[in-house]
Amino acid sequence: MFKNADIAAWLTLGGMRAVRTRCAIGWRRTVRALEGRPAALFLRQYVAHPNVVGSVWPSSPWLVRSMARPVPAQGDGLVIELGAGTGVVTQALLDRGIAPERLRVIEREPTFVRLLRRRFPGLHVIQGDARKLGALLDDGAPVDAIVSSLPLRAFESQDVDAVLGQWRTLLRPGGQVVQFTYVLVGGELEGLRDGFAECERRIVWANVPPAKLTVFTRVV
Repeated sequence: MFKNADIAAWLTLGGMRAVRTRCAIGWRRTVRALEGRPAALFLRQYVAHPNVVGSVWPSSPWLVRSMARPVPAQGDGLVIELGAGTGVVTQALLDRGIAPERLRVIEREPTFVRLLRRRFPGLHVIQGDARKLGALLDDGAPVDAIVSSLPLRAFESQDVDAVLGQWRTLLRPGGQVVQFTYVLVGGELEGLRDGFAECERRIVWANVPPAKLTVFTRVV
């Protein structure tokens, strides 16, 4: 006869196996339902690299339009997009009126880079690391704006410092930085207080999950 403890252990192990099985089946069904869509690729990349891909889902139309809106449509400097993913913000920047020749789309993950190059064959899509942004750009090219979808809150502190250091070096005075986060209360990056002035903050409730969008201006 089984003891009560043996039965409880058997039930616990059986329940855990059942949960794992249901989760695996649900995951496969979700991916199959999204097959062929950029969202499926985004979901796979998040599972593989959660500290690099900061969300399980691409940003909503409401968030990407809010990110593109502060970027000056006219100018002679570059507009840098960091962490382009499947290209939803890229498209919003083009819809905003940013000239394709001004736009530099930076993405680290090779899978996303291939998708972006197929989707936007006329753009400068660059595979590279935001910590070494200067090495990826034309020497001496002025930068008017940086639009970042990087999950900076998930980065190690030294990596955040490296990214922000590149922003200070490359962005011309008066240039804009647009950054969003899913941390709605507090959670501001200390490094952005050095050399940047916050000029706008808003929460986009229509995004899933809701996102806080902050705009900074480069000051001398």
